[in-house]
Amino acid sequence: MSPIIEEEVRLEIDGIELVTFANVCPFELIVGDIYRIELDVTILDDFIIKKVDWEEYEIHQEDNSFAYTLQGKLDIDEGTLDAGGITFEIDSEFLMDYGYLHEQYVQIRVDRITVDFLNN
Repeated sequence: MSPIIEEEVRLEIDGIELVTFANVCPFELIVGDIYRIELDVTILDDFIIKKVDWEEYEIHQEDNSFAYTLQGKLDIDEGTLDAGGITFEIDSEFLMDYGYLHEQYVQIRVDRITVDFLNN
């Protein structure tokens, strides 16, 4: 957890480190413990999605911000992006004009990844 930004939480999921934004944490977190979580993506401004010609999965943090570029296989029917080990739900409102990208590899820019810690 960040000593500067109260809502910043660094997570490691299957060897992938993410800097996330925690809206609410109903209990004290202990570094090194394992927690059940839900991840959501937040898109504040423009929805930026583009098809890529290579079948690769990537989660790339933009500078030292909460923003990420997520790359993986898009499932329009489920409203998800498989980014290789982590699947993100994408609001269907954003995807309604992109049915032609179903089962394609894409990049999506998100303003932040939000984490909710679930009670065990």
